[in-house]
Amino acid sequence: MKRTNSQYLVGLNLIVELSPRRLITLLDHFSSPEEIWLASVNEISSLPGFRSVAGEVASGRSEEKLDNELELARKLELDITTLVDPDYPVLLREIEVPPAVLYMKGRKRIDTARTIAVVGTRRSSGYGRAIAKRLARELGAMGLVIVSGLAVGIDTAAHRGALEANAHTVAVLGSGFRHIYPAANVKLAEKIGETGTLVSEYPVDTKPAKWTFPQRNRILSGLSRGVVVVEAGARSGALITARFALEQGREVLAVPGNLTSASSVGPNRLIKDGAKLVETVDDIVQEFPDLCCLNEKRRVKERKRISLSEAQQRVYDLIGLEAMHIDDIIDRGNLSLSEASYILLVLQMENLIQEVEGRRYIRVR
Repeated sequence: MKRTNSQYLVGLNLIVELSPRRLITLLDHFSSPEEIWLASVNEISSLPGFRSVAGEVASGRSEEKLDNELELARKLELDITTLVDPDYPVLLREIEVPPAVLYMKGRKRIDTARTIAVVGTRRSSGYGRAIAKRLARELGAMGLVIVSGLAVGIDTAAHRGALEANAHTVAVLGSGFRHIYPAANVKLAEKIGETGTLVSEYPVDTKPAKWTFPQRNRILSGLSRGVVVVEAGARSGALITARFALEQGREVLAVPGNLTSASSVGPNRLIKDGAKLVETVDDIVQEFPDLCCLNEKRRVKERKRISLSEAQQRVYDLIGLEAMHIDDIIDRGNLSLSEASYILLVLQMENLIQEVEGRRYIRVR
């Protein structure tokens, strides 16, 4: 049976010794994936960095394993896009080491002209999750595509915010599709697969490992025009994504955090090093002039939908990204407890603010 170049790439991607960089080296040297598949051991070993692995690469080319992989993908209802296909994501094709193969579930087309990544630590605070969700929801409401990594914490909040806005969200997996990780997010992954896109470069049966997540982070940034970091420790994977973004020429933005919090070290350091400081969604879209018109359309739509009284508007204006206690709202708004409680309830019902802890409130949008 005659195979396509895309199928040969899937087979080559199954060979453990072929790291993404080595596979790109082969694609640069040979005229096609089929030629790589048929190349002799001597031809492979003559390339820089291949002498010690040429035998394993040659013996790893298995028609049987390729057929099994294609059948597994079919059973899981996965689409497969490769570097030789015209529908491969445009921005991702531009990075230094693009994944040769993408397994995808859900919406196959990713509009990389509208992609923004929102990432952060697994060890997130309620405040950080609220900010990530709010930013993703507002960006999604503008028609932007939210990219994140399906991890617990900030990633989960970003995906959920996008889903609340009925927006396209992309989850880049650190494992194959038969081993969705973390298990706590399997249901979330299923929901994303229904309306958004799940993506992995790993063969279907690849289990999550320490090396798979840092490697996949180049795809998170590679798919995105910009990366927004919300809470990240000094050694967080989100900082690896930010580093990849800088290397790929993408915009890096960060939400500032409390100086006493370990999860604020990452974004605060990024800001100190020149990353754009993010307080509102406006700070993000200002970095992309072609997206500003989308933000204005969103504002007009919201103004038409929500009508606040003078007192309600005053309280809303008082509340920002830093959690504010109801006592401070009463004092600064010159309100009674009953007036403040009623207004806060109205603003919560309009999804304008959120109670985060102990009668403290932050702005949602």
